[in-house]
Amino acid sequence: MALRDYIIKRTITAIITVFTALTMIFIIFRLIPGDPASILAKDPRLDLETVESIKRLLGLDKPPHEQYIIFITSVFRGEFGVSFFYRLSVWNILLERLANTIRLIGLGAVFSIIIGISLGAIAGWRWGSRYDRVICALSVLSYSMPSFWFGMIMIYLFAVLIPIFPTGGIGRVMFEVDLWTRIAVEIKHLALPLIAYSINFMGQYVLLMRNSLINVITEDYILTAKAKGLRGSEVLRKHAFKNAALPTVTQISINLSNVIIGSVSVETVFAWPGIGRLIYESVLWRDYPLLQGAFTVFTIVVILANYIADLLYIVIDPRVRYQ
Repeated sequence: MALRDYIIKRTITAIITVFTALTMIFIIFRLIPGDPASILAKDPRLDLETVESIKRLLGLDKPPHEQYIIFITSVFRGEFGVSFFYRLSVWNILLERLANTIRLIGLGAVFSIIIGISLGAIAGWRWGSRYDRVICALSVLSYSMPSFWFGMIMIYLFAVLIPIFPTGGIGRVMFEVDLWTRIAVEIKHLALPLIAYSINFMGQYVLLMRNSLINVITEDYILTAKAKGLRGSEVLRKHAFKNAALPTVTQISINLSNVIIGSVSVETVFAWPGIGRLIYESVLWRDYPLLQGAFTVFTIVVILANYIADLLYIVIDPRVRYQ
């Protein structure tokens, strides 16, 4: 019963959060000074009739409550209008860019979580040792560096001074090559933005896992396991690691809300054609439908990822099943 109630509660919370976020997006974009039609009206090439037709197309000639209903229904139909700049369907543009962003953010998340938790476990288990001091120093340094600044430093070092990697882009191969060559090109273009995106989160996970593990290894059940003669690696793997990882899992789900900031900065620095760079370009171009669609898709993806993270607690923390 407790498990079913937990899933139902999280599902309802996720649905309410989606509608709240969509409402906030609707309000914010209506509070922006001017509207797309008035901005386009400044273009001398457009006559008044064209501007009015744009207002009708965007639904800006209707009362606010009707605009809200149209906006919500359009979101669930996947209809965000036509981009002013690209003259293409916003949904088709977002699908292409979203795949690139998920590739960068997904691999970055896996990379930072695995390395961060592993190094944090080593530092916490060897608390006070030389390994602990070195890992903590590097983690504090990485946690303190903004991802966009670190990205520019890496471009200068490894794409300008030592031209090992390209300065940016996604690395599409325009001619027929074998699979391994294609993979090598993809990795070369992905390496620098992946490291720049991951480095900040990695340091955070290292420090959090280390501090959590230090607290766990002083518990009575850990001391009892050691007194029974179990090897240190076995105590860490079977008894300490899972409990120590719970705060880190919580932080991972919290960090999902920061992916927009990280994605916009890293994708812009490395010219990575994802949703983050699309948001930046939409602001410059004043592409109202594209900007609203990008924020909407990003918001729903983040809420869905948080919902999945909440459900993972059922597997990680057995207490959730019985509370």
